[in-house]
Amino acid sequence: MDYSALKASVSAYLGMKEADSATDSLIDECIADVTEAARFRCLYRIFTEPPGFLLSGEYPKLLEATRGVVLTVSTLGAEVDRLIRYLSASDMARSVVADAAASALLETYADDYESGIAEGLSDRFCPGYGGTDVRDVIHILKAVGADRIGVFMLPSGLMVPQKSMAGLRVIRGGVRRTCGRCVLLERCSYRKEGVRCYDRKRK
Repeated sequence: MDYSALKASVSAYLGMKEADSATDSLIDECIADVTEAARFRCLYRIFTEPPGFLLSGEYPKLLEATRGVVLTVSTLGAEVDRLIRYLSASDMARSVVADAAASALLETYADDYESGIAEGLSDRFCPGYGGTDVRDVIHILKAVGADRIGVFMLPSGLMVPQKSMAGLRVIRGGVRRTCGRCVLLERCSYRKEGVRCYDRKRK
């Protein structure tokens, strides 16, 4: 895990391009606290033919020249949720930083884990991106059997534990990453800064 990239991701979640020394130290402390509390788990399922919910709306744009689709669910576990709730009652500033650290750590762990599933994986795409329906998360949870790792969806549409993530990756195999097929192309904040999201990925 690239720790400097993880810290940069935490700062981005906090809306900061550069943290002052006090905040930088707090980020280090919160990463350590969240890492200790985390119980990372991940499930996935590979489909050679896309599930039905991927055949309409914006999803077909993602499925061009594919060899399969990987649905994934990952979580840091309920322990991290409890830590953030405890901090919110005792130290709000630390709670906010811990929440950002948990989000960044979840993405880092998931990226590292999912990179070994297959060759030629696209970046992760989660329901709610690019005008897709966030409620499509339920299809992913059911498809992979997310209850086996304690991840559920509430009637409100929120996942529990809160620091959980459901998404999909397309298997293209040997195709160089570009921005051309991305449904967020016209609204991408990375491109406005002159960078690419896939150049910022952790190794």
